[in-house]
Amino acid sequence: MNHSARTLALLLALAAPERARAGDDEDDGYLAGNNHGRIDLIHLDSAVQGRGPCVQMKPSIPGKSAWACLWRNTPLYVELRELLQAAFITGKRCIVYWSGVDPRGHKTIDRVECWRT
Repeated sequence: MNHSARTLALLLALAAPERARAGDDEDDGYLAGNNHGRIDLIHLDSAVQGRGPCVQMKPSIPGKSAWACLWRNTPLYVELRELLQAAFITGKRCIVYWSGVDPRGHKTIDRVECWRT
């Protein structure tokens, strides 16, 4: 690989969005992190008490479970839920942040940022 190609590859790698990771858990190395993309699917399940919407994104949320879920005890729950729903309907790009994993192995949403494209 020549010098120009190596330089270009390095610049592309440095410009790519970084996904934060925490912990060395073999089951899911992404105990805290974020994902950039569009919300592709919203799931609601009344059988899971205290849990609001769960989302899948394109590109996929990393880890064993491609789901990130918003729990009703999360501060700003109503605002976050409305933002997720609006982003899904309008196709906005978002960053979904999580800081843990729930008992089913899904990321627990604690922050969302969306923007017009």
